[in-house]
Amino acid sequence: MLRMKKVLCIIYPNFSLYEITALTSTLALSFDVTIDYAASDHSMVVSEDGLPCQPTKTLDQIRIEEYSCVILPGMVNIGPALQDEKLISFLKDLGEQDIIIAAISSAPLLLAKAGLLKDTKYTGGIWQNFFDYFEFLPRENFQPKVLVQDKQIITAIGFAHQEFARKVILSLGLAENTDNYFKERNDYSEEDLIFTLSDQDFDQVKRSIENSL
Repeated sequence: MLRMKKVLCIIYPNFSLYEITALTSTLALSFDVTIDYAASDHSMVVSEDGLPCQPTKTLDQIRIEEYSCVILPGMVNIGPALQDEKLISFLKDLGEQDIIIAAISSAPLLLAKAGLLKDTKYTGGIWQNFFDYFEFLPRENFQPKVLVQDKQIITAIGFAHQEFARKVILSLGLAENTDNYFKERNDYSEEDLIFTLSDQDFDQVKRSIENSL
């Protein structure tokens, strides 16, 4: 397995939080992966549901060899991101890198504009009308599937954010099987809903609480 490096999540105006949080929270909390949130500049970026987010880096500060994966969330209004020349230029350069690129919902449009889908099968939340509207969007490579992985590029429809997360975690080699990740059950026993930490883990929790006081 390759050594796990950091993960880069690129944010831009109107980006969708819910499409990526199953993935980002699991990477950070279950696998202790460092995630950098980058944008074209240091300006506050507002998600599609109105949450102001402060980028931790700008794209020109990124040394891509420090990362194992780049995550691209979808967005309802794709205009600002599509017109962001710094972003598109950054994505073009990814084509030369050995890195997993994970784009969900409308984000594959950004990959297409950067020329990364010319020889790559993909899916996404993409209106069929866009194939005639955007010359850079290759109709012949589009797959009407929930999720598609072609070489290093993973794409998915927005509602498949959990399947998207499972595929990225698997592709990064962080788990051998992700089938049970995020799965809900119809029935739970009382024992299923009672949680107890080991003494060692509880000591860590107590220390973290006391250190924050």
